Amino acid sequence: MLMEEDIPDIPDIPDIPDIPDIPDIPDIPDIPDEVFNYLEEQRARERELIIEKKVLKERIKKVQDILKLLEGRANGLPCTVASGNIYQQCTVQQVRDNLTANLAISMELFVTAHRKILGIQRELNQDYAGICASTIRPDMPN
Repeated sequence: MLMEEDIPDIPDIPDIPDIPDIPDIPDIPDIPDEVFNYLEEQRARERELIIEKKVLKERIKKVQDILKLLEGRANGLPCTVASGNIYQQCTVQQVRDNLTANLAISMELFVTAHRKILGIQRELNQDYAGICASTIRPDMPN
C-alpha cells in the first residue's frame, strides 16, 4: 500500500508569463483587380504560345525526318504524296522544295513564338517586381 510519504514531491510549475500583444501590422495596399486580370491574361497568353511552340517544334522535327528519308534520292524520281485519301504524284525535287519551304515557315513561326514568350516573361517579371515593391513599405521590418 502506498503511503503519502512514498510519493515524491512534484516541483511547482512556474506560472506562464502573459503573452505580449502582437503589434498591428499595417495593411498591405490593395492591388486593383485590373492588375490581377492583366497578369492572368498574360499567363494565359504565355501558355498558349508555349503550346504553339511545342506544336511547331514537333512539326519541324517531322519535316526534318522526312527530308532525311529523301537524302540520296535522285531529284527526278517519281514520288507519291498521300494525305488522308488524297494521293498526288510528283518528283522528289518537288517534295523536297515544298518540305524546305514548310520548314522555313515553321522555323520562322517557332522563333516568333519564342520571342513573344520571352517578351511576356520579361514583362511579367517586371510587373511582379513592381507589385512586390509597391507592397513592401520602408517602415515594415524585413
